[in-house]
Amino acid sequence: MPEAVPVITRRGVLAGGAALAALGVVVSACGESPPKPAAVEELLGPLDQARRDSALASAAAGAVGSPPQIAAALTVVATQRAAHARALATEIARAAGKLISATSETSSSSPTPSPTEPQGPPPPPPPLSDVIDSLRTSAESASRLLATSSGYRAGLLGSIAASCTASYTVALVPAGPTP
Repeated sequence: MPEAVPVITRRGVLAGGAALAALGVVVSACGESPPKPAAVEELLGPLDQARRDSALASAAAGAVGSPPQIAAALTVVATQRAAHARALATEIARAAGKLISATSETSSSSPTPSPTEPQGPPPPPPPLSDVIDSLRTSAESASRLLATSSGYRAGLLGSIAASCTASYTVALVPAGPTP
């Protein structure tokens, strides 16, 4: 009696290869853990930076001799960075399990001048290049944290990075964006 020789068909090889590929995907997916959420303390830097950027852009917007379109863009940047600070403060409070309002957080951290301090002349407004450098630093910081974040926090940090990048590459370019 002749022995049965297994027949290997092209269809069988393809089905086996597909099964091995699917098994590889399942095994590798099971071995990975989701990204660990960044600690609340890691968001304090971007929060402080957002507040500084907002104050810096507000001060630069009031510069005498600044082109009107740049002054308007700086005002928008100041408003956006203040909104980023509020969103970061809310996320920090949520992650820490506290129900602190973002407005009380920002108002308590801003120093109020003592009435007995002599008021000198206000400092000169910062140059546009300082605002651009600060926004660049903020975008890079948010991008670094984004790599270790997930969910809402990743979306928030991605939005901050995109907003800062768009501000310093498009909105605050005096002659407009270069093609």
